[in-house]
Amino acid sequence: MIGIREFNSICKKWVDDIEGLDGHYLVAQDNHAVNSLRDDRSIRLVAVIPSATASGSDPSSIKDEHSILLFVINKGWTDQTTAEELDQYEKTQQIILEVRQNILESFEDGCGPFWRLSSDNISIDPEFNIFGGWNGWSMSLLF
Repeated sequence: MIGIREFNSICKKWVDDIEGLDGHYLVAQDNHAVNSLRDDRSIRLVAVIPSATASGSDPSSIKDEHSILLFVINKGWTDQTTAEELDQYEKTQQIILEVRQNILESFEDGCGPFWRLSSDNISIDPEFNIFGGWNGWSMSLLF
């Protein structure tokens, strides 16, 4: 299983390398994210602490399947116009695509933290009003 500190370092590197991403929060569940994002207003990466599911019938052949969920989100506001909302989705979409590109590049040499990931196990979806009013994109990874 990917270590939590290693995963946090990976998230920090994305924040450092990707323009427009203002910081990240590592969270365990929805309430944790709501609490972390409470007074924030900038574009944030919210990374759910990785989980693993073991498979294999023999204890000596157990293999973990890892699951990671990432959000690139920005706080919406009450009188937000359609054009402002569209801009918000466009900015966060560009960033989530850069995160995906970083992930894909990290396993090209076969030894990165996501080395068993295949591109058909990456899913990106739009998000509206999550974590108490945030909009943007989520990305799930299974490897």
